[in-house]
Amino acid sequence: MNAFARHALSVACVSLCLSGQPAGAQQDPLDEQDTTAYNYPVVITPTRLKQSIADVPGSVTIITGDTMRRYGIQNIPDALRLVPGMAVTHVSGNDDRINYHGTDVVAPRRMNVLVDGMAAYGTTLSRVDWSALPVALEDIERIEVSRGPDSAAYGPNSMMAVINIITREPRDVGNALVSVGLGSHRAGDGTVRLGTRLGEGTHVTLTADTSRNSGYDNLSVPGGDRDSSFIRRGSLRSRTTIDSHNSLELLGSHVQGVKQVATAGDPNQQSYPDITQRSSNLAGRWTTTLSASHELQVRALAMSSSTRQDWRTCTWAFMLNQDVVDVVNNHPELAAAVSHGGDARTLLLTNSQLAALLSPAEVTRLLGALAAMGGTQGALQNTCGLTNNNMDESRSQIELQDTLVVNDRLRLVTGAGLRRQSATSDTLFTGTVNSTVRWLYGNGEYRALPSLTLNAGGYYESNSLSGNSFSPRAAANYHFSDSQTIRLVYSKGSRSPDALEVRGNWAPTVDQITPPLQGTITSARTFALLRGNPGLVEERNTSLELGHVLALRNWGMVIDSRVFKDRLTDLITNYSTYYQLTPNNDTSLKLAGAETQVNWDQGGDWSGWLHYAYLVNYAASNQVEQTQWSRHSGGVGVSRRINDHWLAALSTVHSSAEGFRQSRYGRTDLTVTHQLRLDGKDIATSLTASYMHTPTITTYMGWQSGSVQSSYNDRLGLYAKVRVGF
Repeated sequence: MNAFARHALSVACVSLCLSGQPAGAQQDPLDEQDTTAYNYPVVITPTRLKQSIADVPGSVTIITGDTMRRYGIQNIPDALRLVPGMAVTHVSGNDDRINYHGTDVVAPRRMNVLVDGMAAYGTTLSRVDWSALPVALEDIERIEVSRGPDSAAYGPNSMMAVINIITREPRDVGNALVSVGLGSHRAGDGTVRLGTRLGEGTHVTLTADTSRNSGYDNLSVPGGDRDSSFIRRGSLRSRTTIDSHNSLELLGSHVQGVKQVATAGDPNQQSYPDITQRSSNLAGRWTTTLSASHELQVRALAMSSSTRQDWRTCTWAFMLNQDVVDVVNNHPELAAAVSHGGDARTLLLTNSQLAALLSPAEVTRLLGALAAMGGTQGALQNTCGLTNNNMDESRSQIELQDTLVVNDRLRLVTGAGLRRQSATSDTLFTGTVNSTVRWLYGNGEYRALPSLTLNAGGYYESNSLSGNSFSPRAAANYHFSDSQTIRLVYSKGSRSPDALEVRGNWAPTVDQITPPLQGTITSARTFALLRGNPGLVEERNTSLELGHVLALRNWGMVIDSRVFKDRLTDLITNYSTYYQLTPNNDTSLKLAGAETQVNWDQGGDWSGWLHYAYLVNYAASNQVEQTQWSRHSGGVGVSRRINDHWLAALSTVHSSAEGFRQSRYGRTDLTVTHQLRLDGKDIATSLTASYMHTPTITTYMGWQSGSVQSSYNDRLGLYAKVRVGF
């Protein structure tokens, strides 16, 4: 085995966990044994089985923690720019819109995100809060990105791709780490991590970190300089080896932060709708080895979160009159026009228009309301109060997973799970929405021939909100030699409608009304902004992929390429784009293209990566599905270890701009790192210089908001960081 092969195998196998769950699982007989002489990297995300990349049913990108440090990457969204075909739009300092292959930039929500195998994807509003993920950057061992539908392994919401953020095992983090970073735009971060062993079998890690960023210098919205964020995280991880057959892993985390927000999309807001949020997670995994070929895992998770966002708003008095609101809400076309920017004053106060839209009884009711408000003058009185988008969420789940090696040709992973979740918001739901989700899954790997690996699997889910779904996958990997594999993959992915889309009743309440309506009323509910549709079905993606993996061992290089075609149907495109009060499944589109990624390492002195994606977005029935689309995107990075103390890395990423009102992106980073060991401490000091080829970013934000331009005053940014390990 040459030097590169040894290095590739060690990078791939460190801190891998069984079945995509918390890192730290010990090596066991159930691990995939790479049958090639080349020893490809091993991944776990695509099927929940450890597999060589030559055997997985799809394309996978691996981003190690070492890569992020080497190239000066300071956050997960920037790390994902290293993934072929990943669309990353940094709208503001605390708002990243990320989706594999883009499509709808207004509400990107078709990609699952896991932290140690547990979903960080919010099922209430179908979103990922990238700035407040419950993991510190210093704790990340690696990020695995399964590029393509992976609903067969992780269910609905894994429609386009799955990102699995795998943390470091407690026993491998050392005794202590202190890390401090400072940079342009008042950006900074700090991390303190402690590690210890309790008794003979328990390793514990405690991490606390903070991060802040003042965001862009300019945003083309009122109060556009308000996009800073301040996030604090704390986590406690432990792994206990009970005996030779049993182990227990525990994880507790807490995240809280404040995000400045310039606008909530309310044209009448009188104060800034900043967000304060808190979330807590407690997870556990028990693993028992029943035999050399049979393992059982039980995983449990409990989560709660709280979001507070309120602001002062003003409107006409008649917009808060209960009689007016009731009548308008009974007519969806009228409510949509009023809620999404129609000329409410003319619409409601012109008798001829009212008579054409409403029944005589409703016209009489509106005219009576108008009289009670003192006529037109009273109805048009400017009235102000406090409104909000507050919400509390909770989730608890348990999952049982069985991994079995039937023989030297067949391996199976099967499982079942139950999740209960709840969301409470007076604004979004007029109360509380509860749901229950049950699921079954199974994936198998069969070595039909020494040169042929077959994968098949599926995921069945029963969701009390959106009904039943099933996502299958089948793949064949043919190995021409130890260094060359071709694969053919057929898969279906899906995204379940979320609680807001199905059960939403988005009708904001205005409190502390001044002056009081009709002299006494100080609290009232406005028109509906959205009504859920219980008839929604899941969004679907039918995908076909032809892939090729080539290992050039003399060059220390692995090349993974693929061509694909995706057909997306029953899409729930952003509802606020047009005069639409209730979401529907009316949108479809097709995606096709080619991608390649190259990873290169010559024994540690020189290493690098390269990726390129060509994407065609066509046959879209709604232009919003073409608002995040780059026909060409890619990047290249080269790293050089100069000597025992100095390391330099240069990278550049670029994307074109075929999306509706989308701007191209380009950025080049140079990171120089100095490493030394002093009095038993490992000290690394780095400086990253970033050059923005496109300092101004334009993003389409929906029919009502239009486009937003985000810009920096300077093209050049600097970030310095010091890490001390004990």
